[in-house]
Amino acid sequence: MNNTTTTKPRLQGNYASMQPSQPEVHPIKAEIEKNIGSFTFVARFEEDNEAKQAFNHGGLIAYRCVLSTPDGRTLGIGHGLNVLSQQNRYISKSVKWAHSGALIAAVTNAVKFPDLSGSPTSDFGMNQDIASEFMATDRQKSYLTELIGNLSDESEREELMSELGTMSKERASELIGQLKN
Repeated sequence: MNNTTTTKPRLQGNYASMQPSQPEVHPIKAEIEKNIGSFTFVARFEEDNEAKQAFNHGGLIAYRCVLSTPDGRTLGIGHGLNVLSQQNRYISKSVKWAHSGALIAAVTNAVKFPDLSGSPTSDFGMNQDIASEFMATDRQKSYLTELIGNLSDESEREELMSELGTMSKERASELIGQLKN
């Protein structure tokens, strides 16, 4: 039998005047907070004539939904299909299902983008470490700056220089190959 006793340390001080420390925010909670808020986008619907031609069926209902930012950049494209038949003969429900399906597909495709403004940031779904994997390296940008500076066409120079900040590694490699020749 163990009869060991321990004493609690005696704490000294004026605890009434101490402020409680800020509770630590759990990393999952912090990630969740990044995705809460309002997002503005435009959903444009049109009849999907390409699908109608491909399936060539008289009872086909086909929608195409293009989800875009208010400034017109496309975020996602979705397709919704339904077919009127003996088993599925409710026109209004069939049309609504195809319409909703196109919107859902467009939203599903849109979430693959890092954020609604299009640039990879740590604020929405993509941290800087992942972004740096795909973005042009500082070395590539430096070499491209040198190569672009040698171009005679000023408008082309300005266009390429403005693209440098958001250029992918692949695009940078292609451009270096083109400008070296």
